[in-house]
Amino acid sequence: MDRAILRGGVSIGILTNFTLTAQLFSGHCPAEQPPEPPRITPEQAAIQSAESRNDELTKELTKKDTRIQALEDEIKALKQPKKTAAKKWKTFEATAYTAFCAEGCTGITKTGVDVSHSIYYEGARVIAVDPSVIALGSTVEVRLADGSSFRAKAIDTGGAIKGARLDLLVANEADAVQFGRQSVELRVIK
Repeated sequence: MDRAILRGGVSIGILTNFTLTAQLFSGHCPAEQPPEPPRITPEQAAIQSAESRNDELTKELTKKDTRIQALEDEIKALKQPKKTAAKKWKTFEATAYTAFCAEGCTGITKTGVDVSHSIYYEGARVIAVDPSVIALGSTVEVRLADGSSFRAKAIDTGGAIKGARLDLLVANEADAVQFGRQSVELRVIK
């Protein structure tokens, strides 16, 4: 009987050794236990939490700084003088008028400027325009058919001045008749 126990014991021992050897070669060893996660103190946990929150706030601030810079650039662009497409030459039909007549002339433009003593305003000739085409107060350059040109200030309007038409203020009726009706080129300067 002792022999049977011994044989059984040897068999179990050989089988156990064989199992352990197979596990070692396959990379699975029951002796290897996963390492325990490091234990942190409540203070360390608070520091990690604060660092994480700090990272989130830094990202949020960076986004906001980028947005602020974009808005500042947009404001800067809006403050710069606008470049108008009206700087191109456009054809207008021009006539002339006078504010120096015996009756019916007040000499006061639509913008309230008294031109009863001069055909110039701020160093430029006075013209009447359609304000839906040329803004009142605009400075323009007018080029006549003969190639000559002059600066003019759009400070008046007129009942017959609609669309691409302008009326040039001249000194008297004879000058208005001599100017007549002609095609001119006009471009807005400012």
